[in-house]
Parts: sequence; C-alpha cells; structure tokens
Amino acid sequence: MQVSDFVKLINDTEELSAKNIFKGCGGVLVSYIAATDEWIVQFLDPYNYGAFAVAKAKTKDLKYSSDMHPDWIKDFLDEIKGPDFYTHTKLKPPKFKEHDEVILINEKPQYVEAGIKKGDKGVVMFGYAIRSKWDVIFSDEETGFDIAELEVHEDDIKVYKDIY
Repeated sequence: MQVSDFVKLINDTEELSAKNIFKGCGGVLVSYIAATDEWIVQFLDPYNYGAFAVAKAKTKDLKYSSDMHPDWIKDFLDEIKGPDFYTHTKLKPPKFKEHDEVILINEKPQYVEAGIKKGDKGVVMFGYAIRSKWDVIFSDEETGFDIAELEVHEDDIKVYKDIY
C-alpha cells in the first residue's frame, strides 16, 4: 500500500469507533508511520459526501481497495497540505435517514424562491447528504402534490416524523 491508495477498514477498533469510523468505512492513505505500522487515513463519510475524518489505523485493520486515479493525486496532495485538513478528527452520525419526514425550521431566500417557507414539511429522499445538504421533496399537505425538490442544509430541517 502507498500514499493515495483507497482502502477499506476491515476491523472495528475502539479508538476508531469512538470517532464514528466503523468496519467497512472507506478512506485514502495519507502517510505511513513506520515505527508503529500505522497509517494516517482520510476516512470518507458514507452518509455525508464531502465530509471526512483523519485518524490513525493499523495496517492489519486496512485492506487495499484501489489506486487513486492519477489525475486526482495532485489535488489530494494539495488538500492534505491545507490548514484545516487535520482538524477533521471525527465523523458525525447522520442526522437523517431515507424517508424521514422533516419540517423546515429556518427560512432562506433559496427556499422561499422555490415556494418553501418555515414550517413546510417534506421527506428526505436518500440516506446520505452531500456537503451536509439533504435532498428533500416538499409537498402540499392538502393536495399531496409536490411543491419542490431541494437540497436543504441539515441545520435548516428537523425530523417531524419517522415514517418507518
């Protein structure tokens, strides 16, 4: 294995579980710590694409998945040199799951432009977010017709009712 390889965590560890990083979580190798046979890994959040946590993992707990595409390596190496890269130390548990009924609690211009206002209800469409934004379909409560499908920041909605 080498820097920029994609890996998968194959064993749960107490240290990583405390950071919401569990068996099956994918990541990218950042650097090798020879004295400890550990890697610093950028673990990718499976519930919030674009989010990640940087943590150490033992080589025996990682399985090689694939090489990083050569066109992406320079961007990755630049990213790990960024000032806040190592401040991402824990994955957040997902706030929502697919089909959660949610209510808009914060009104923003982009929501109002789409015809959605504070108090409107919708349904989360997928079990993951992209950069903390969830795909939500808002419907008219009286007619049941869809009003809008929007990417809504997770801080702007809360669970109204768990459908399942």
